[in-house]
Amino acid sequence: MSDNDLNKGVGKPLIVAGLGDISAQLDSCFVPLGLQPESGFAVRKYLGEINGRSLTVTVALRSRNRYAGGVVRYRQFTGLWMDISAATPVMTRLMLGQPKGMARSFVQYVQQLRGNKPVPHLPAAYDGLVAFAREPAWGETFLADTAVQNHITALMHDPDLPPGAAVHLSPSGLDSPGKWIWTTPAMPNDFTPESAQRWVYSLAHLAAHAEQSPPMTAVPPSWLEQQSPRTTGFLVAAVLLFGIPFLLFVCCMVPAFILIILTGAR
Repeated sequence: MSDNDLNKGVGKPLIVAGLGDISAQLDSCFVPLGLQPESGFAVRKYLGEINGRSLTVTVALRSRNRYAGGVVRYRQFTGLWMDISAATPVMTRLMLGQPKGMARSFVQYVQQLRGNKPVPHLPAAYDGLVAFAREPAWGETFLADTAVQNHITALMHDPDLPPGAAVHLSPSGLDSPGKWIWTTPAMPNDFTPESAQRWVYSLAHLAAHAEQSPPMTAVPPSWLEQQSPRTTGFLVAAVLLFGIPFLLFVCCMVPAFILIILTGAR
Protein backbone atom coordinates (compact mmCIF):
# COMPACT_ATOMS: atom_id res chain seq x y z
CA MET A 1 0.00 0.00 0.00
CA SER A 2 1.63 3.23 -1.12
CA ASP A 3 2.09 6.40 0.88
CA ASN A 4 -0.27 8.18 -1.50
CA ASP A 5 -3.01 5.60 -0.95
CA LEU A 6 -2.90 6.00 2.81
CA ASN A 7 -2.72 9.76 2.74
CA LYS A 8 -5.33 10.54 0.07
CA GLY A 9 -7.94 10.94 2.81
CA VAL A 10 -5.80 13.11 5.07
CA GLY A 11 -7.12 16.65 5.21
CA LYS A 12 -10.64 15.62 4.19
CA PRO A 13 -13.68 15.54 6.45
CA LEU A 14 -14.28 12.03 7.79
CA ILE A 15 -17.48 11.50 5.80
CA VAL A 16 -15.56 12.19 2.59
CA ALA A 17 -12.49 10.09 3.36
CA GLY A 18 -14.10 6.70 3.96
CA LEU A 19 -12.50 3.35 3.23
CA GLY A 20 -13.73 3.05 -0.33
CA ASP A 21 -10.50 4.27 -1.91
CA ILE A 22 -8.36 1.54 -0.36
CA SER A 23 -10.81 -1.34 0.18
CA ALA A 24 -9.54 -3.13 -2.94
CA GLN A 25 -5.96 -2.93 -1.69
CA LEU A 26 -7.01 -4.24 1.72
CA ASP A 27 -8.84 -7.09 0.00
CA SER A 28 -5.67 -8.01 -1.88
CA CYS A 29 -3.89 -8.40 1.48
CA PHE A 30 -6.45 -10.45 3.43
CA VAL A 31 -8.74 -12.28 0.99
CA PRO A 32 -5.89 -14.53 -0.30
CA LEU A 33 -5.49 -15.73 3.31
CA GLY A 34 -9.02 -17.13 3.23
CA LEU A 35 -10.63 -14.22 5.10
CA GLN A 36 -13.87 -12.75 3.77
CA PRO A 37 -14.55 -8.99 3.85
CA GLU A 38 -17.42 -7.28 5.63
CA SER A 39 -18.04 -3.55 5.35
CA GLY A 40 -19.43 -1.14 7.91
CA PHE A 41 -19.46 2.59 8.54
CA ALA A 42 -15.78 3.65 8.60
CA VAL A 43 -14.82 0.00 9.33
CA ARG A 44 -13.83 -2.99 7.23
CA LYS A 45 -13.59 -6.49 8.69
CA TYR A 46 -12.17 -9.77 7.43
CA LEU A 47 -13.35 -13.02 9.00
CA GLY A 48 -12.45 -16.65 8.46
CA GLU A 49 -10.38 -19.58 9.64
CA ILE A 50 -6.71 -20.41 9.21
CA ASN A 51 -5.68 -23.96 10.11
CA GLY A 52 -9.00 -24.37 11.92
CA ARG A 53 -8.56 -21.23 14.03
CA SER A 54 -11.11 -18.41 13.85
CA LEU A 55 -9.50 -15.05 12.98
CA THR A 56 -10.86 -11.54 12.58
CA VAL A 57 -9.10 -8.51 11.12
CA THR A 58 -10.59 -5.06 11.76
CA VAL A 59 -9.44 -1.94 9.91
CA ALA A 60 -10.96 1.34 11.03
CA LEU A 61 -10.55 5.05 10.48
CA ARG A 62 -8.63 7.28 12.87
CA SER A 63 -9.76 10.89 13.08
CA ARG A 64 -9.42 14.07 15.09
CA ASN A 65 -11.29 17.32 15.59
CA ARG A 66 -10.41 20.14 13.20
CA TYR A 67 -11.46 23.78 13.45
CA ALA A 68 -12.10 26.36 10.74
CA GLY A 69 -11.83 29.92 11.97
CA GLY A 70 -11.94 28.70 15.55
CA VAL A 71 -15.70 28.08 15.30
CA VAL A 72 -16.59 25.35 12.81
CA ARG A 73 -15.57 21.86 13.95
CA TYR A 74 -15.50 18.61 12.02
CA ARG A 75 -13.81 15.21 12.18
CA GLN A 76 -10.76 14.83 9.95
CA PHE A 77 -9.39 11.53 8.67
CA THR A 78 -5.80 10.97 9.88
CA GLY A 79 -5.06 7.37 8.96
CA LEU A 80 -6.01 3.77 9.66
CA TRP A 81 -6.01 1.65 12.81
CA MET A 82 -5.97 -2.16 12.72
CA ASP A 83 -6.32 -5.12 15.03
CA ILE A 84 -6.13 -8.87 14.43
CA SER A 85 -7.75 -11.34 16.82
CA ALA A 86 -7.35 -15.13 17.05
CA ALA A 87 -9.62 -17.44 19.06
CA THR A 88 -8.09 -19.80 21.63
CA PRO A 89 -9.33 -22.13 24.40
CA VAL A 90 -6.70 -20.67 26.78
CA MET A 91 -8.36 -18.46 29.40
CA THR A 92 -5.81 -16.25 31.12
CA ARG A 93 -4.43 -12.72 30.87
CA LEU A 94 -1.16 -11.66 29.29
CA MET A 95 -0.30 -8.24 27.90
CA LEU A 96 2.73 -6.80 26.11
CA GLY A 97 2.89 -3.14 25.13
CA GLN A 98 5.13 -0.24 24.16
CA PRO A 99 4.09 2.62 26.46
CA LYS A 100 6.43 5.58 26.79
CA GLY A 101 7.03 8.00 29.64
CA MET A 102 4.07 8.59 31.94
CA ALA A 103 2.02 6.09 29.92
CA ARG A 104 4.06 3.27 31.46
CA SER A 105 2.85 4.19 34.95
CA PHE A 106 -0.73 4.40 33.71
CA VAL A 107 -0.50 0.98 32.02
CA GLN A 108 0.96 -0.52 35.20
CA TYR A 109 -1.89 0.94 37.26
CA VAL A 110 -4.56 -0.41 34.89
CA GLN A 111 -2.99 -3.86 34.70
CA GLN A 112 -2.66 -4.16 38.47
CA LEU A 113 -6.26 -2.99 38.80
CA ARG A 114 -7.22 -5.95 36.60
CA GLY A 115 -5.28 -8.34 38.83
CA ASN A 116 -2.20 -8.69 36.60
CA LYS A 117 1.41 -8.47 37.76
CA PRO A 118 4.66 -7.65 35.93
CA VAL A 119 6.33 -10.60 34.24
CA PRO A 120 9.86 -10.95 35.74
CA HIS A 121 13.14 -11.63 33.94
CA LEU A 122 12.16 -10.73 30.40
CA PRO A 123 14.68 -11.77 27.70
CA ALA A 124 16.52 -9.10 25.70
CA ALA A 125 14.13 -9.68 22.78
CA TYR A 126 11.51 -7.73 24.76
CA ASP A 127 13.61 -4.61 25.32
CA GLY A 128 11.36 -1.54 25.25
CA LEU A 129 8.26 -3.59 26.11
CA VAL A 130 6.30 -4.03 29.31
CA ALA A 131 4.67 -7.38 30.11
CA PHE A 132 1.95 -8.22 32.63
CA ALA A 133 0.22 -11.54 33.35
CA ARG A 134 -2.36 -12.99 35.70
CA GLU A 135 0.18 -15.79 36.37
CA PRO A 136 3.62 -14.13 36.06
CA ALA A 137 5.48 -17.46 36.39
CA TRP A 138 3.59 -18.90 33.42
CA GLY A 139 4.10 -15.68 31.49
CA GLU A 140 7.85 -15.80 32.13
CA THR A 141 8.09 -19.41 30.90
CA PHE A 142 5.93 -18.74 27.86
CA LEU A 143 7.81 -15.60 26.82
CA ALA A 144 11.19 -17.34 27.27
CA ASP A 145 10.38 -19.70 24.37
CA THR A 146 12.54 -18.75 21.36
CA ALA A 147 9.72 -19.33 18.87
CA VAL A 148 7.41 -17.09 20.92
CA GLN A 149 10.09 -14.39 20.95
CA ASN A 150 10.32 -14.53 17.16
CA HIS A 151 6.56 -14.09 16.76
CA ILE A 152 6.44 -11.24 19.31
CA THR A 153 9.31 -9.54 17.47
CA ALA A 154 7.41 -9.80 14.17
CA LEU A 155 4.41 -8.09 15.78
CA MET A 156 6.05 -5.55 18.10
CA HIS A 157 9.46 -4.73 16.62
CA ASP A 158 8.75 -4.67 12.90
CA PRO A 159 10.71 -1.67 11.52
CA ASP A 160 7.79 -0.81 9.25
CA LEU A 161 5.35 -0.47 12.15
CA PRO A 162 4.70 2.78 14.02
CA PRO A 163 5.19 2.71 17.81
CA GLY A 164 2.29 1.89 20.07
CA ALA A 165 1.45 -1.70 19.12
CA ALA A 166 0.19 -4.11 21.82
CA VAL A 167 -0.54 -7.83 22.19
CA HIS A 168 -3.24 -9.08 24.59
CA LEU A 169 -4.42 -12.53 25.64
CA SER A 170 -7.66 -12.46 27.61
CA PRO A 171 -10.79 -14.53 28.25
CA SER A 172 -13.53 -13.70 25.79
CA GLY A 173 -16.85 -15.18 26.83
CA LEU A 174 -18.32 -14.74 23.35
CA ASP A 175 -17.39 -16.86 20.33
CA SER A 176 -14.53 -18.64 22.13
CA PRO A 177 -13.21 -19.05 25.69
CA GLY A 178 -10.17 -16.86 25.01
CA LYS A 179 -8.79 -14.48 22.44
CA TRP A 180 -5.39 -13.16 21.34
CA ILE A 181 -5.53 -9.59 20.03
CA TRP A 182 -2.76 -7.65 18.31
CA THR A 183 -3.38 -3.93 17.79
CA THR A 184 -1.39 -1.36 15.86
CA PRO A 185 -2.43 2.31 16.00
CA ALA A 186 -1.58 3.04 12.36
CA MET A 187 -1.20 1.09 9.15
CA PRO A 188 2.35 1.36 7.77
CA ASN A 189 2.68 3.09 4.42
CA ASP A 190 4.17 0.04 2.70
CA PHE A 191 1.52 -2.39 3.92
CA THR A 192 1.68 -5.46 1.65
CA PRO A 193 0.12 -8.95 1.37
CA GLU A 194 3.41 -10.33 2.69
CA SER A 195 3.13 -8.16 5.80
CA ALA A 196 -0.49 -9.21 6.32
CA GLN A 197 0.43 -12.88 6.12
CA ARG A 198 3.36 -12.44 8.52
CA TRP A 199 1.24 -10.69 11.18
CA VAL A 200 -1.78 -12.98 10.89
CA TYR A 201 0.36 -16.11 11.04
CA SER A 202 2.49 -14.78 13.93
CA LEU A 203 -0.60 -14.17 16.05
CA ALA A 204 -2.02 -17.61 15.18
CA HIS A 205 1.30 -19.25 16.09
CA LEU A 206 1.35 -17.42 19.46
CA ALA A 207 -2.05 -18.92 20.21
CA ALA A 208 -0.83 -22.40 19.21
CA HIS A 209 2.26 -22.16 21.44
CA ALA A 210 0.19 -21.05 24.44
CA GLU A 211 -2.13 -24.02 23.94
CA GLN A 212 0.78 -26.47 24.16
CA SER A 213 1.34 -25.64 27.82
CA PRO A 214 -1.48 -23.45 29.17
CA PRO A 215 -1.67 -22.12 32.75
CA MET A 216 -3.24 -24.39 35.34
CA THR A 217 -5.98 -21.93 36.37
CA ALA A 218 -8.60 -20.54 33.99
CA VAL A 219 -9.51 -16.86 34.41
CA PRO A 220 -13.23 -16.07 33.97
CA PRO A 221 -14.14 -13.21 31.62
CA SER A 222 -15.26 -9.93 33.11
CA TRP A 223 -18.83 -8.72 32.64
CA LEU A 224 -17.72 -6.36 29.87
CA GLU A 225 -15.81 -9.12 28.06
CA GLN A 226 -18.99 -11.21 27.96
CA GLN A 227 -20.90 -8.50 26.07
CA SER A 228 -21.23 -8.25 22.31
CA PRO A 229 -19.13 -5.65 20.45
CA ARG A 230 -22.33 -3.67 19.80
CA THR A 231 -23.14 -3.54 23.53
CA THR A 232 -19.56 -2.57 24.38
CA GLY A 233 -19.62 0.21 21.80
CA PHE A 234 -22.93 1.48 23.17
CA LEU A 235 -21.54 1.56 26.72
CA VAL A 236 -18.42 3.44 25.62
CA ALA A 237 -20.57 5.96 23.74
CA ALA A 238 -22.84 6.37 26.78
CA VAL A 239 -19.85 7.09 29.02
CA LEU A 240 -18.53 9.67 26.57
CA LEU A 241 -21.94 11.31 26.11
CA PHE A 242 -23.24 11.24 29.68
CA GLY A 243 -20.57 10.03 32.10
CA ILE A 244 -17.96 12.71 31.44
CA PRO A 245 -20.49 15.62 31.43
CA PHE A 246 -21.99 14.27 34.66
CA LEU A 247 -18.52 14.06 36.23
CA LEU A 248 -17.78 17.63 35.19
CA PHE A 249 -21.12 18.73 36.63
CA VAL A 250 -20.36 17.06 39.95
CA CYS A 251 -16.85 18.52 40.09
CA CYS A 252 -18.04 22.04 39.28
CA MET A 253 -21.45 22.29 40.92
CA VAL A 254 -21.03 20.39 44.18
CA PRO A 255 -18.38 22.85 45.52
CA ALA A 256 -20.69 25.70 44.47
CA PHE A 257 -23.64 24.19 46.36
CA ILE A 258 -21.48 23.68 49.44
CA LEU A 259 -20.35 27.31 49.27
CA ILE A 260 -23.99 28.49 49.02
CA ILE A 261 -25.05 26.39 52.00
CA LEU A 262 -22.14 27.60 54.13
CA THR A 263 -22.80 31.23 53.14
CA GLY A 264 -26.51 30.94 53.98
CA ALA A 265 -25.77 29.40 57.37
CA ARG A 266 -23.87 32.44 58.54
